[in-house]
Amino acid sequence: MKKQLLALAAFTAVSGMASAQSSVTIYGLMDTGLVKETGSDLKMAQFHASRIGFKGSENLGSGYKAIFQLEKRFTVNNGEMSGVDWEGASNVGLAGPFGTVRLGRVNEIETESFSRLDPFGEDGIASILLSTQHFWRISNTIRYDSPVFNGFYLNATYTLGTNTDKESRNTYGDTLKQYGADNDGYALSLNYDNGPLLLLANFSRPSDSNNSTIWSVGGAYKFGGLRVAFGYEKTDDRGWKPHATGSAFSNKLEGVRSKQDSYVLSADYTTGPHKVAAAFNYMKVKDIKTGEGSGNNSDFLNGYDSGDAKKYSIGYFYNLSKRTMLYGQLAYTDFEDKTLARFFRGSQFNGDSVTGVSIGIDHKF
Repeated sequence: MKKQLLALAAFTAVSGMASAQSSVTIYGLMDTGLVKETGSDLKMAQFHASRIGFKGSENLGSGYKAIFQLEKRFTVNNGEMSGVDWEGASNVGLAGPFGTVRLGRVNEIETESFSRLDPFGEDGIASILLSTQHFWRISNTIRYDSPVFNGFYLNATYTLGTNTDKESRNTYGDTLKQYGADNDGYALSLNYDNGPLLLLANFSRPSDSNNSTIWSVGGAYKFGGLRVAFGYEKTDDRGWKPHATGSAFSNKLEGVRSKQDSYVLSADYTTGPHKVAAAFNYMKVKDIKTGEGSGNNSDFLNGYDSGDAKKYSIGYFYNLSKRTMLYGQLAYTDFEDKTLARFFRGSQFNGDSVTGVSIGIDHKF
């Protein structure tokens, strides 16, 4: 009996040491509400993507630690999972005085950085119009995040493209090789975030995109509870975009090339539990071409060269507590014509403008 008590005491001591050196956090977000937009019925949808995640670290000593993150995305209204199994994140890495290095599925840094200029975070019906080379997360990636030096910090990623080696590539790889769309990807983001001032500059070349590029600059300044922001984003879409399911194209405009110039001007004001936000977004789409690989659902763009869109968004947010928020949003998008509306909304859309309204609840845990 004495030996058993000694063994139990030793196990308890070792377990206590292990738990002191490592930790795992379970976190999540539940969001759903009602959305009504032009051309669609009233439906349940979300503002922020609902998720459950696990992240942790192990102390390795001398200021170094091992880290990991796993995050699952889903929709609350029907319980369905979205994307790949761990769509939100799936990575492991090391952190120390040098910064952080992670390998796996991570946030795309140009999107992560530029979204801070949109008070709606490029989410929901009030989001600014998204580039056709927009990504929230990317797979098969090495990501580096530097330490912060007087408000300055650097993020960089390198993404491996699809295997297109002659002896091992699959049908998707064959297609990429045929159209010359196979390439590795990389991105760089330089940010200054110190006190009331935020400045950012980003460049990204997505993998397997036929060397499509996107770059952006912008800034924000905070006056007490008021924050104003302005940004510019330029996209050169060469008609290809990697897709999680392995499809050679990711959207309804297969093989369509275009150049996009997007400007955003926004403001938000916070006082106590209340927050009011507004944004104006202007996007010019030009040099539209339907080339090799384009599908029948892009025929409506034949002979169409350019157009512009203006989007106006407002929103109100009320924090019931530190973790629970109610929200309401209203957005109106004015497209130059029906063809450009279909470029953004899909080939079945028949209007030249979109009005949307949403209300919902967001709870973090």
